[in-house]
Amino acid sequence: MTDPTHSTRIEPPRLPKGHRPQIFDDQGVDQLHAAYVTLATELAVAFERIDTLERLLIQRVGLTADDIQSAAADPSQAAQRMARQTELAERLLKPFKDFREHHIASGPGGIADSTKDA
Repeated sequence: MTDPTHSTRIEPPRLPKGHRPQIFDDQGVDQLHAAYVTLATELAVAFERIDTLERLLIQRVGLTADDIQSAAADPSQAAQRMARQTELAERLLKPFKDFREHHIASGPGGIADSTKDA
């Protein structure tokens, strides 16, 4: 008989084994698709939170939907928002810029040569 107090516990692997499945013919398209799905998911969550906050402002503070829609940022707030938008755009585009720079630096045969005909 086996004693259940001395059973060996099997730990699941911390990382999945094998390679990431590839859906499209080009691995770059797969990476772009994954980034797109991630961004869409984050955006959906952000929209839910915005909706919740707007509803709370209407219910608990007494603002109207028109009050919220017509609110405008002062110049300082607008500058802060623009800085955040710029930072987000730079983070989102960084992989593409890095990819392009790598291929341009690789010389002939990189994407720099393939875009000359376009």
